[in-house]
Amino acid sequence: ASLILREMLKNPKQRWGIRELAEKIRLDPGYVSRMAKSLDESGYAVRAKGKISLRAPKELLDDWVRSYDLKRNEHHRFFMLAPDVKSILVRLREIDVPQNVEYALSVQAGAGLVTPHAVYKEVHLYLNDPNAIGFFQEALDLRAADQGANLVLMLPFYKHSVFYDCREVEGLRVVSDIQLYLDLYGYPVRGREQAEHLYGQRLKLMLSGDKGNG
Repeated sequence: ASLILREMLKNPKQRWGIRELAEKIRLDPGYVSRMAKSLDESGYAVRAKGKISLRAPKELLDDWVRSYDLKRNEHHRFFMLAPDVKSILVRLREIDVPQNVEYALSVQAGAGLVTPHAVYKEVHLYLNDPNAIGFFQEALDLRAADQGANLVLMLPFYKHSVFYDCREVEGLRVVSDIQLYLDLYGYPVRGREQAEHLYGQRLKLMLSGDKGNG
């Protein structure tokens, strides 16, 4: 269902036909219709003449982020021998990731590439496949570490949408601004500060309907 929110928040002023939206995000029109009805009844969107548009995109994002919990993702914490997080990113660029492995940076490492603000000591990386954990362990010579971890591999709670609108930044894949905001907001180490910076630099303009999601 979050695919619907992600696409509509990108263009909050757009009025979508149900089939048009379903085709865009590759979901069943019947399912999209039910979710659109729910959004309408919740006051987040308005349906008129067979189309749906957002009524209050900022309020929708605020409610979403308050109910979101980064801990719902499955975390695998590792230590990589590296002097700093920039060295970890350099090494990530160097390895040959298999074509069937989808990955994307998020939290502070992702935000640091998109709109740098806060200093951080952990790199968070989403993976689409549990089997990919072993690849990264071997390729980066990772050691499991409950304490002192500097690389966190995450299997996503939003299995079908966390990679939606990923983009390449400085040779690395990064999740969308919306996903970055969700992940950062409740992150304990300067996450709220970075989330608010991201909002001011990018999301505020996007939610105004004057610019896309970068």
